[in-house]
Amino acid sequence: MHSLGVLYETLPTDTQQAILQELLQKQQEKLEDVAFCIACQQAKDENDFLSDEESQAFIENLQR
Repeated sequence: MHSLGVLYETLPTDTQQAILQELLQKQQEKLEDVAFCIACQQAKDENDFLSDEESQAFIENLQR
């Protein structure tokens, strides 16, 4: 086993869980970013853009 894995196994359970939770959160953020990029590319490919009203509503929601 890789030395990092051995080190991880020596950590207390609560520390292991905190590390896993952080890793999962980071991966979820990456997946959301990728999904957003894919959706944008699909909209561009289909020439399916937001109306002015939809764009404004989207921007307002980002500011919350």
